[in-house]
This record gives sequence, C-alpha cells and structure tokens, in this order.
Amino acid sequence: MPHHVCAFYPNDDDLKLDISYYIKTHMPLVQEKFGPYGLKGWEITKFGPNADGTKPVYALQTLLIWDNAECVKKAMLSPEAPVVFGDVANFCNKQPIAMGGDVLGSTRV
Repeated sequence: MPHHVCAFYPNDDDLKLDISYYIKTHMPLVQEKFGPYGLKGWEITKFGPNADGTKPVYALQTLLIWDNAECVKKAMLSPEAPVVFGDVANFCNKQPIAMGGDVLGSTRV
C-alpha cells in the first residue's frame, strides 16, 4: 500500500529557510539516497496567508511518496539517513515535524 510522509516546517518568526537550496540541492539528495529504498517522488508546498489573512502555522510542507511503510523504515535505518538529515542545517534553522501514513484513496483530474 502506498505510504506518504509529510514534513512540516514551522512558520516561526525566526525561521530561516533557503527554498532554492532545498529544492535544487536537498531534495535531489533525498531522491538519490532514498530512491533505492522505495521513495517514488516528492512534492513541496509553500503556504501563504490563511483565507482570513492570518499567518499559517507552517511555512512549508514536503510530501514524500513511498512504495509502502516498510520502505520508509528501511530508509530511516539506512547508512544514507544521517547524510540526508545532516543536510537540514544547510537550508533551515528548524527541524520539521514529520507524520506518515498509508494512502487510503486519492484522485487527480
């Protein structure tokens, strides 16, 4: 069953986030290191103000698309994981909040 992991970067006042580095350097690194473990793709969403104009709780979300939950476990325990997670300091001064789950349904038109 497909599995998604979402990483949410908090929209704190002191957030420093180099989105260009994140997209052009970090995410290709993630794909290179975790692709062999079943990472199929990723998407990044930058959040703007809420509908009422208030600041969103999170600045950015990354969606990692995996073959299944077991693939995530193998990647997180792999020798490549410290390389991927060690790169976070190169683009952000905050650690993301991560959550994962099995995909129960989806559609795209």
